[in-house]
Amino acid sequence: MVGPVLKKRIITLFILVLLSSCASLQTQVGHYEDIDKYLSKHNYSQAVGEIEKAREEGKYKKKDRILFYLDMGIALHNAGEYEKSNQYLEMAEKAIEENFTKSVSRLATSMLLNDNVLDYAGEDYEDIMTNILMALNYLHMNDIEDAMVEVRKIDTKLSRLEEKYRGMAEKLSESGERNAQFTIGRTDLRYSALGSYLSMLSYLHLGKYDDARIDRERVEKVTPPGTDKLLHEISNNTDNNGVSVYPLVFTGKGPVKKPLVLSLDLDPGLNLGRITVPGEKNTNLTFKYKGDSELHFKFAVPRIEERESRVSEIRFLVDGKCRETLHMIEDYDNVAHKTYNIKKPIIYLRAGLRTFLKAMADKKAKEKIDEKTEGKDLLGSVLKFAVDVATDITENADLRCWRTMFSRAYGGFVSLKPGKYDLTFEFVDDRGRIVDRHRINNYQVDKNSLNV
Repeated sequence: MVGPVLKKRIITLFILVLLSSCASLQTQVGHYEDIDKYLSKHNYSQAVGEIEKAREEGKYKKKDRILFYLDMGIALHNAGEYEKSNQYLEMAEKAIEENFTKSVSRLATSMLLNDNVLDYAGEDYEDIMTNILMALNYLHMNDIEDAMVEVRKIDTKLSRLEEKYRGMAEKLSESGERNAQFTIGRTDLRYSALGSYLSMLSYLHLGKYDDARIDRERVEKVTPPGTDKLLHEISNNTDNNGVSVYPLVFTGKGPVKKPLVLSLDLDPGLNLGRITVPGEKNTNLTFKYKGDSELHFKFAVPRIEERESRVSEIRFLVDGKCRETLHMIEDYDNVAHKTYNIKKPIIYLRAGLRTFLKAMADKKAKEKIDEKTEGKDLLGSVLKFAVDVATDITENADLRCWRTMFSRAYGGFVSLKPGKYDLTFEFVDDRGRIVDRHRINNYQVDKNSLNV
């Protein structure tokens, strides 16, 4: 016979084991502190070492291998190891496609699966960024043809985005869980401004001016006011003695995911479960409910959130003299929101259904506990508490994302004679103070190269 003190210890141990085993369901970001420190100091080789060290220490789980590939890809790009960077970015792109395909079948099979336990399939804006970086890597290696292939991949991915998630919605609806009809959101994003900008520069370099004009028109439609002046200068350069040089700068930290709390209301009168999203009306996120009780639950889903940047202006200096104030080409916070909006209704409705199903399972488990522990109030209370803890922990929102990605891309144009120059980028805040400076010594301006 187990004594009451020992029984308490066993229950306590059970809860501790439960908490420990659920740690994999939470997004771990502590290892980014050192990585960010070296990236912000432009010590990219050290940042690469920190990423490798974090993987060796188990900070990148097998299910998060895409994040490891992405972090390595961008750190190596910054370090100037372009060929090696592309190797990791290609692995990331391939794994994103494979993991998405697997996730569709797994999600349709079980509504109880929490996204945190699945292999991370990446966000669509992250997938697009792999091609942007690979295109730039190829341009740095003077391989314009392969750079253009990467840009065309972006157009293909964006054109198929709604079709991709419509297929997921249909599979989830066919699963028949609570007669829920999954739908998708909409987006007006059809191409990448930065991708089209790089394509325009490449076509100009190759002398394909009509193709360059088409890309220019695409960029003009989506970039902020003032960028049209830059595009005009690039397209109408009359300096026959000079070489076109295109400074391109990435700044800021890319968007992250934060938990957003939604409400789930079960209405027995209407036989309906309804999800309410703060600040949104007529979301039409509903499913069939056949219970007798009117119930209310809270649950969390991921939302996209921007990270503040102190940079409001970027100056480009040649041999110490300011030659250009750069123009913003693309805001990836905006791209993140527009791509995420397509699948947002799927994420919200599935999370609400999962909350409902787990709540019903929780209720049944507690009824069983009451039957088995009749007259043993302490044991019953602790076991029911353990059920609640397990349910709460397994409902963490999946906050995984590419945290080393940048948020904005700026471009400019100057005409220089062939030769070597010291180039400097000055990052200025809204008070006119220089908050960072990056220098490239002895940059070779080559009339036969696309000088990005």
